[in-house]
Order: sequence, then C-alpha cells, then structure tokens
Amino acid sequence: MGKVITIKNNKGGVGKSWLTLQLAHILSNIEDNKILVLTSDSQNNVMLYAGVDVEFDEGLENWLDKGDGDMIALRENLYYIPLTSSSFKRGFDKKLKILIEKLKDEYDYILIDSVPILNIDSCFLELADSIVIPTMLDTASCKGILNLSNEVDLAKVKAIVPNKFSKTKSEKFWKNILGDFLKGNSIYFAEPIPQMAFLSELTHQGKTILESSSKKIDEIQNNLIEIARVVS
Repeated sequence: MGKVITIKNNKGGVGKSWLTLQLAHILSNIEDNKILVLTSDSQNNVMLYAGVDVEFDEGLENWLDKGDGDMIALRENLYYIPLTSSSFKRGFDKKLKILIEKLKDEYDYILIDSVPILNIDSCFLELADSIVIPTMLDTASCKGILNLSNEVDLAKVKAIVPNKFSKTKSEKFWKNILGDFLKGNSIYFAEPIPQMAFLSELTHQGKTILESSSKKIDEIQNNLIEIARVVS
C-alpha cells in the first residue's frame, strides 16, 4: 500500500513544485519505487521543471469523473497526472479519496504539490500520511510556521525545508528561532537549500538535482536525499 506525501505551504514562491519534483525523482531511484505526482496547481509547474512538454486534455478532473485520464511519464518510474482546471464538481472530495486509495495499490508513493484552492487543499492534507513544508526564512513565513497547529495535523508534519537561503542576517535570525522552536519534537528541520544560480540553471534545463554530477551541489543532493529518507 502506497504512502501519500503532501508538499504544503499557503504562500507562493517558496518552491513547492520544485521540491515535489526533486523528492519524487529521488524516491523513484530507491529500490525501483514507482512514484506518482498529483497537483492542485493548474499551471502544472512540475512538468515545466521536469523539462517535459506534452499535450494533455484529460487531467485530474477526468480521473475523478471517469477513473481514467492523462498519465505523463516524467522519468523512469515517475509519473504525473496534470490538472486542466481549478474548478471541481460537487462531490469531488469523496471521489478524490476513492481515487487516491485505488492509486495507492499501484504506486509506492504519491506526492502532492498542494496549493490552497478551495476544499481540495484540505482534502490533500487529510489524505496525507506525511506533510513536508517548504518555507522562506522571512518574518511572514516563519510566523506562519510557528502557528502550524492552527493549519495542519502536527503529527503528520515530517519535515520543514527552508528554501532559497541567501544567508542574510534576518534569515539567520529566523533559522535560529525555528531551530529552537522545533527542538524536542519529531519534525525534521532540514538544512536550508541555498539561493544558487546553478540550481536555477539546472531547473531551466529541465533537470533534477540527481541529473547533475557537479560537485557544486553535492551538499544539496545529500540534503534532499536525507529529506526523502525522513518522509518515506
């Protein structure tokens, strides 16, 4: 029976889709796991970051209505169901639960790139076995992290991943605050992923962190592999 991992943050621009793809690709390289990625983001940025440009017209909505639709191969053992619209028919939440349970029989991990769209976001959180929260180390984002219990089931939160870290004084301040806040509980506080031109170029090329042999990102690769291990 597969596990569901939801990547969640109410703010845009923190790297949800990018992190979803990286973790999915890493997990697909462990013991030939079969991975599926879903999204509540009709921009389908996961495909863009994976360098995959194909036509589709029967996305998640079709899967909910008919139990079938587009299934896009991003890499070996790594698949993606796109989203064609952010509008869902009445009763989609029940259909989503049924669909996820069915897909869990076929896939070892289902990763969800979740954005706050009406009730679908709460459904993805409810269905999750594990929740990963990417965040910026700024005042608004970190204060949100400090109030996590108001938004999600803390027992499901397995990792908080600071992203786009540029080592400013304020970022270091919030890194220490969050580190102190998370001491003594089971939530893994990952090493910050740096703001780095090389990572941007890799994404521009449609490559994941595993598809580079550059020594520049050895530490980042190891960091993401450890995050995948924690949430798996």
